[in-house]
Amino acid sequence: MTRTRDVVAADGTTARRKPVAGDLHWDGAVWRRWSGRRWTQAAYSLDPDRLEEPARLDTGSAVGEDRRRRALALAVEDQVVSNGATVVLDGPHGVVLGYPRAVSHVFHALMTLVTAGIWIVVWLALALGRGQRRIRLEADDWGNVWAQPVAGS
Repeated sequence: MTRTRDVVAADGTTARRKPVAGDLHWDGAVWRRWSGRRWTQAAYSLDPDRLEEPARLDTGSAVGEDRRRRALALAVEDQVVSNGATVVLDGPHGVVLGYPRAVSHVFHALMTLVTAGIWIVVWLALALGRGQRRIRLEADDWGNVWAQPVAGS
């Protein structure tokens, strides 16, 4: 359950209420954005020092569309190279990335040994049908890239 706190809405107004997706909050050290599930830090920023200043983010000058797309491309590149993400969809408002769900092969190998090979059926089913956890990266007007979980993943 989310508690009431001071948030900055997308239109720039400040209010004390429960957050909704897209709200910003200064936590005393860095700006965070409500993803709908939790407070997250920016995945990438054209001006990372700006995220550590208590002045509201929307008071700075907005960047152009080409710089926003560049920030988004750099964030996607970082996630693909560093975290093994794959690009699922490159849409007009953001990029959907997929992260493979981990399977503990050591655990399943041990269970296969303990059950004299019967557990291999479970292991194969999990390994072949593990699916993906998906997020959408989107860039705001100031060149900050935020991660938003995709429903159902």
